[in-house]
Amino acid sequence: MNSGIFVQAAWLLAVVIVPLALFAWLIHLIEWLIQRRLSSRFGWNSVLVTGWLGTPVHELSHALLCVVFRHEIVEMALFKPDKTNRRLGYVVHSWKAGNLFQDIGGFFIGIAPLMGGTAVLFGLLLLFFPNEGQSSLFVQNADFPFWTQVLNATSGLFRGLFKPENLLSIRLWLFLYLVICVGSHMAPSGDDYRGAKKGALIVGALLVAICLILAVTGVGNVKGAGSMILVPVVAILVSVVLLCALATSIVYLVTDIVDWFRK
Repeated sequence: MNSGIFVQAAWLLAVVIVPLALFAWLIHLIEWLIQRRLSSRFGWNSVLVTGWLGTPVHELSHALLCVVFRHEIVEMALFKPDKTNRRLGYVVHSWKAGNLFQDIGGFFIGIAPLMGGTAVLFGLLLLFFPNEGQSSLFVQNADFPFWTQVLNATSGLFRGLFKPENLLSIRLWLFLYLVICVGSHMAPSGDDYRGAKKGALIVGALLVAICLILAVTGVGNVKGAGSMILVPVVAILVSVVLLCALATSIVYLVTDIVDWFRK
């Protein structure tokens, strides 16, 4: 066995799992901060200001992956606010326990809002700022280490977004509002994670097996090939977290200003 390839395969596994786990945790934190702040200042109904867009994106993400993995959708509400149980929407689905494909699907269906929300935010970026998004996230230099490439991509994106002329444009502020709408509702719920548990174990085992196979067979330059795919993916995830964090800061600033005027 080529130990160098084994190290590369282990690197690939870490680069896939660690950013995704950190991304999920940060999005949960951001969602909690935004919703807690809005509801504490303006009541529960204030979440509807963002939920009108974020909730349908969340539920449609579940539904789409249900179709992909052949889970039966029993009932669905894309946006149906219920103050009693503090629920804005839902997808009820069923599947055959023990069916490997559908069990694996449980994992992806559970985390679907993270993937769907990220895809929508990336689509909004390309819609509002196509040049900045494409030039920053998809221009790579393989001479740099992986995380340096990610840092260059995300810093380039933010420099492009927050140019002085953009700060005076309604386009930027509308974009950030839509980021708040999607970002504050894209974290999976506790029920989502519980439903994903079994599939997560299977997917984790498959990832380990794939990396071990790569190590044993010594297939090519795993690290180099992985970087070409993962740099833009991780850069998009980092950009989404930073945009959502910025949106959270704006929510806190605006509510502080409202509090000041209320005094």
